Amino acid sequence: MSLSTSSSTLLASHLPWTTRMQVEIAHHAVLLILTLAYCLIALLYLSNRGIHELPVFAEYLVGGAMPLAALIGFRIFGETTFHAVHVRPFRPMGILKGLRQSEIFSPERTAAALIPVLLLPLFSSVFTTFKTSIPEIAPYSWDPIFMELDRTLHGGQQPWELLQPLLGYPILTGILGFLYNVWHGMILIVYWQMIRIRDRELRMQFLLSFVLAWAVLGSLFAFMFSSAGPCYYGNVVTGANPYADLMTYLYSAHDVLPNRSIYAQEYLWRLYEQGKAGLGGGISAMPSLHVSVALLIFLLMRNFGRTATWISGVYVIIILTSSVHLGWHYAIDGYVGLIGGWLAWRISGYLVRNIIPQAPPPPPTVAGLAHNQGQQVAP
Repeated sequence: MSLSTSSSTLLASHLPWTTRMQVEIAHHAVLLILTLAYCLIALLYLSNRGIHELPVFAEYLVGGAMPLAALIGFRIFGETTFHAVHVRPFRPMGILKGLRQSEIFSPERTAAALIPVLLLPLFSSVFTTFKTSIPEIAPYSWDPIFMELDRTLHGGQQPWELLQPLLGYPILTGILGFLYNVWHGMILIVYWQMIRIRDRELRMQFLLSFVLAWAVLGSLFAFMFSSAGPCYYGNVVTGANPYADLMTYLYSAHDVLPNRSIYAQEYLWRLYEQGKAGLGGGISAMPSLHVSVALLIFLLMRNFGRTATWISGVYVIIILTSSVHLGWHYAIDGYVGLIGGWLAWRISGYLVRNIIPQAPPPPPTVAGLAHNQGQQVAP
């Protein structure tokens, strides 16, 4: 790299705030359009059906602010601890100076995060409202079809029956219930990508694929193939329940070792019976967004080393298997979720490479500046 090249990078990374925001808006335009288009279409459809409110918007607004507050609090705690332990003489103003110079509070990071952070509460509340309304608009009717399809694809047996000899132990079920519930913590990975200012193409590919998965798979497909899932099969389908023995086992295992999935399933069904929208509410089996999002995390983590790749890959398998064993999903839900997640990733990659304008470059690191200062001007 020549000195002139590094100088241009330095100048470009310290753009005026208004100029930087213009560049960021251009970079986020596709994400902005897709998200707002989904919200507009969903709201118009719901309004036409007599639903005119977003009952969980405030909850998602608070929920969205909590990770940011935790991140800021952690940074302040770290800076304070560093000065208290390592800096002599200790000066409170030194902490304030360190925080002002911290990369997490930089204009570059703030500008990059602003649009997706503002979009998330609106997107989440519209999604939950639409999902909660699905059984009112399109009553559950696909469960018997998916049950039979599962049986056909797995040699005449239900997938949960094939898994039961391996996983049918209360301690394993309790562990899998906990790991399945950990999926909700993936919102931290989403926020991590929102505030990242390096490798912006990968960041945007993940954010776009995340929105596509929730909008297309979690809303459109969930509406087209309205289904409740094995744990609710006996509540929505008359006649024999092929999942009765599974649910009997899950409740007996829950008495031995508490299973977070049982609490969640009862919470969602209670909201359904009351006709209410709640945080994370809505019942929909096909396809499995748990599996889709876990796959997106794996595709992202492939870029962060072998350990991250293996951990995220194993977690995809855990989510796919647990979704069946815990009664959340038909196996076919997970298979479609894998295919849909992969397609969302591929489509997003195409958009990033061919349509989306480049983001402004990040500010150079201290080490990078020191290295560049020691270089000679290129001939």
